Amino acid sequence: MSQIITVHSYRGGTGKSSTAANLALLLASSGRRVALVDTDIHTPALDVIFGGSLVPVRRSLTDYLIGRCEIEEAAYPADPDAGHDGLFLVPARGRAAGVNEIMGRGYDVGLLREGFDRLIDSLALDVLLLDTHAGFNNETVTAMASSDSLVVVTRADRLDLAGARETTALAGRLGGHRLSLAVNMAPGGVLNERLRGEFEAAYGVPPTAVLPYAPEMASLAGERLFSTAYPQHPLVAGYRRIIAAVSNGTTGIRR
Repeated sequence: MSQIITVHSYRGGTGKSSTAANLALLLASSGRRVALVDTDIHTPALDVIFGGSLVPVRRSLTDYLIGRCEIEEAAYPADPDAGHDGLFLVPARGRAAGVNEIMGRGYDVGLLREGFDRLIDSLALDVLLLDTHAGFNNETVTAMASSDSLVVVTRADRLDLAGARETTALAGRLGGHRLSLAVNMAPGGVLNERLRGEFEAAYGVPPTAVLPYAPEMASLAGERLFSTAYPQHPLVAGYRRIIAAVSNGTTGIRR
């Protein structure tokens, strides 16, 4: 049984990609086979986050979408010596394909879902994790529509509630998945009762995890993933709560 999980945020700067990367690593560390796909073609981040543990990227999701390679050629195993055994990464772009090229040529959006299914089969995945562009575009909507579980990452800020209505409306129209809410960068890892109530009312679900602001994140400077450097940190405990919540929503491969 395999599961597709999409990680999304309405606005940038929420820590969405960092959250997706750490969820992927923790899932793989628990013995599951996981592929993390960066569907953010415009502003990719995951190849940078995992840069130290990847071989040079020659093919990417963009190369697959414009017909330059098969999707399997764009999947790179992360370095098992760095604790990433069973983890694969599909970067959004490589040197061979830039954003201007795919914007100019366009692509069949159906290739995305086909590629997701092929990755699950060819890599014998337990979990396919999709990191998205902030806001909504074709790649994001396709990722959400393909998912069994949707993790929305938002900051502990009323400004981030502005996109709640659009996010939940779209998720409701697409249907078929379980919604989890991760409120990130909360001082002390705590939301006051009023703000917690506002998030629950806006998204229709209580926060799955309130993730504390962690100054240690900045000190890593992208050299290591947070869950590797600080495995006992309350932030990592929050990531594990998200995993527990979405794992309960496993429904199998959707075709």
